Amino acid sequence: MLRKRRKIKTLILGDSFSGNVYAAQDPGNSLLLSWPGATSTLDGWGFADTCIDRTPIFLEEPDCLRRLGFESYEIDYEYVLIGEEASLKDKFSLRGEETPNNTWYDLFPKTYSNVHKPVLSWCQIIKLLRNNVEVPRLYASITSINPEERTVLLEGGVLIEYEDIVSSIPQDLLLSRLRGVDLKNISENYAYLPYNISLIIGEIDQRIGENEVVVYALGRKRYVASHTILLKSFINATTKEHTLIYVLTPLRRGADKTEILVKNFSELKNLGIKVREVVFARSYLEKYGRILKLGRSSHDEILKELNIRFIGRYGSWEELSICNIIKKIQSTHKRL
Repeated sequence: MLRKRRKIKTLILGDSFSGNVYAAQDPGNSLLLSWPGATSTLDGWGFADTCIDRTPIFLEEPDCLRRLGFESYEIDYEYVLIGEEASLKDKFSLRGEETPNNTWYDLFPKTYSNVHKPVLSWCQIIKLLRNNVEVPRLYASITSINPEERTVLLEGGVLIEYEDIVSSIPQDLLLSRLRGVDLKNISENYAYLPYNISLIIGEIDQRIGENEVVVYALGRKRYVASHTILLKSFINATTKEHTLIYVLTPLRRGADKTEILVKNFSELKNLGIKVREVVFARSYLEKYGRILKLGRSSHDEILKELNIRFIGRYGSWEELSICNIIKKIQSTHKRL
């Protein structure tokens, strides 16, 4: 049976933040391919005719986001460690990891300055990127990728031929789709730790300034969560000011989201944070809450032979801040 074929110069895997930033550099020669129903960490919840971030992510400097046309502002950032640092790290350390590296939620310094927050929410930013980056998009499941033939076979039999391929999808997922390549079992060395991330919106007795963020790092075993993050926000012009409470819980084993959310309320009370007039409470599973690649040096040599350019946190399979992602992508294009 003859397959439908499509030729493209640059094939970008993943309708993610990094995928869209990369596509914006050369949209006329690119095709962005993503799984149906796939979401980004930066996607948000719908609330009050707008969206609110599912995950609190801050910036270590403002200029990186300004390069994309978005502004940010400096916040007062307060980091409060409750308990011991070693106990905190035990909650999110991965196998084979002696000293846990910084994660996507604490890549910013533990100080009161030099931490920035976007003026827009991240879910608004990624929505604008998707709307403004004029690149052809295709949503279909990938059956296989053949790096030697430079082809991608989609579910339904469509075959895409490419000159260059760029991946922002989870690297372990990408490897599971490769054909005709001896990976020497490197897929067994991809470690990750899922997180449950709860967002509770309401009023609290604790006073939080308009530009203030308070992070409680929970280094005591009595707390299941690892971090609780408090910040003020006007959801939109028609709503009053609310307190957004994010509770991050590493998942060593499966757990029910409702049970965790109830536990989150209990632990907030133990922290002395009494939540009143709750207007929103939801949780979601961040499958790749922390990621780690074991035996990086030998694996990287194998990956280089695939002629695949890896971008973003998932694609590169390393803990990168938003600023690092933008800088790496833009510097790559300057060298091309």
